[in-house]
Parts: sequence; structure tokens; C-alpha cells
Amino acid sequence: MLGKIKDILHLLRVRQYYKNVMIFVGIFFSQKLFETTLYFNLFIGFLLLCCTSSFNYIINDIADIENDKLHSEKLKKKPLASGALSIGFAIFVLIILVFLIFVSFIFLIPNLGFIIMIILIIITGQLYNHLFKNYAFIDILILSTGYLWRALAGCMIIQEFISAWLFLAIFEVASFLSIAKRKGDLKLLGKEVAVEHKKVYDQYSLKLLDQFHVLIAGSLFMTYSLYLILKFNLFEPGSATFFEYIAILTIPISLYILMRYMYLTSAKPAIARSTEKAFLDKGMIIAALLLIIILFCSFYFDILFII
Repeated sequence: MLGKIKDILHLLRVRQYYKNVMIFVGIFFSQKLFETTLYFNLFIGFLLLCCTSSFNYIINDIADIENDKLHSEKLKKKPLASGALSIGFAIFVLIILVFLIFVSFIFLIPNLGFIIMIILIIITGQLYNHLFKNYAFIDILILSTGYLWRALAGCMIIQEFISAWLFLAIFEVASFLSIAKRKGDLKLLGKEVAVEHKKVYDQYSLKLLDQFHVLIAGSLFMTYSLYLILKFNLFEPGSATFFEYIAILTIPISLYILMRYMYLTSAKPAIARSTEKAFLDKGMIIAALLLIIILFCSFYFDILFII
């Protein structure tokens, strides 16, 4: 019984649900964190994003079942390829997911903007799975776009938009992680095995991906820095409060996080292939907590003081 549940969780790719936390970015950076009336719809939206993600993953697994059977590593995490679950069962799960999504659209979140984001996530996912994953560089850009739709979905629900600089930073974070994964694949599997894993790796090399990684890391650092400076108008002395001004402390912290992640993915390629493992690193945890605490004080100290 436990084995069957584990197979279903692998089919749904529950381990990948952390990506959907992006839906909460909007409520934090729009300074609406204490508007509790928004949370029910956001939580339902998060669950729908998880259902949408699982929908894309299952379609992909069904389409790639024959190729997955040729790779011993994939057999451990792909219950359709291993035969642990049948294609008929996978189709049944797909029907349930579609039903849950449509019912939620009608009765829980009849929000046209959010619905469009869900449709875009499905279209983007399917375009990647069936076409763009075979084209170098485009595959990274398409995958990164999926994170934007998730963040925008949250903004649609709360009907509040955040800075375009922040959306650019989200896109760059996604690109940064995607490049790291490709580096991890090449280092851990080797060029020949990686090409069997995904044909697109024939066009990538560690040197090229290292150059991309440095490029995106630098761009992400500058984008985040400019976002904070423009957000709190830090160019003009006296225009920001003390707690708004200390937001600048998160700039070196963000640089440390980038450096730490690049180190981890270079020294331990397995982490690059499973991004969630990086969240267990003590250095990453401490730095992330400091960054969140400082940002929280910068964005919400005045609001808490008024309350």
C-alpha cells in the first residue's frame, strides 16, 4: 500500500510542487501580507497550480514512456516506465485533475486573469515537452517563462501587480536554476549518457554552461539590486526610512546565495539535478532566513507600527 502511494506521488511529481510557491510572491512584495481575506483564494490557487503541474508531468511521462524505459535512473522515479502504474491509471488521474481544475474555476476562483495564467502554464509546458526541449538555449528560456506565469497567477488573484524589475529577477532565477541543472547532468552523467538522457545536451558543454551561469548570475544580482534601489528610492538621501534603507543589506546576502549555490552545484552535481536538495544546505538556509527577515522588516515595519 505504501509503495503504491509512493508511486502515485512520483507520478504527480509532488517533489516539484515547491515551484508553485511563486504564487505568493505578489502578496509579499505588494505589501498585502496582512490582508487575510486574500489567503483562501491564494491557497486554492496554489493547489490548482500543483494540479496543473501534475497534469503537464503526467502528459510528459505518457509521451516519453518508451524512452524512459531505456534509462535505469528514470525507472526509479517514473512509475509508468517501470510498470508500477498503468497508463490507464495515469489517464484516470488526468481526468480527475482536469475535473478539479474546472470545478475550481467555476465555483472557487472565477478569475479570468488567473485562468489565463493556468492555460499559459499548460501551453508552455506542452510546447516544451513536445517541441522546445530539443532546441538548445530555447529550452532554458521556455522553462524559465513557466515561473513567470506562476508569479503572475498570484498577482491576478490579489489584483495587484509588482515591479517589472522583480518579474525580470524571477525569470533570471529560473534561468539560473535551469542552467545549473544542465551543468549537473553533464558532470554527473557525462556527455554521452547525458545526450541519451536528452538529445539537446549534444549542443551544450560545461564551458558554455559555465559562461551562461556567470552571465545570468551577474544579471540577476544587478536586477535585484536595481529593484531595491528603485523601490525605496535609495538614490536620494533621506527619502527612505531606516528599515527601508536596511533592505540594501540583502544585496550582499543575495550575492552570497548565488555564490553558495554555484559552489554547491559545481562540487555536488546531484544538487543541481534536484534543486530542492540545495534548500537543505545550512549556509543557504541561514542566508535565506536573513534575507527574508530583513525584507520583511523593510516592507512591513511601518505597517506593523501603524497597527
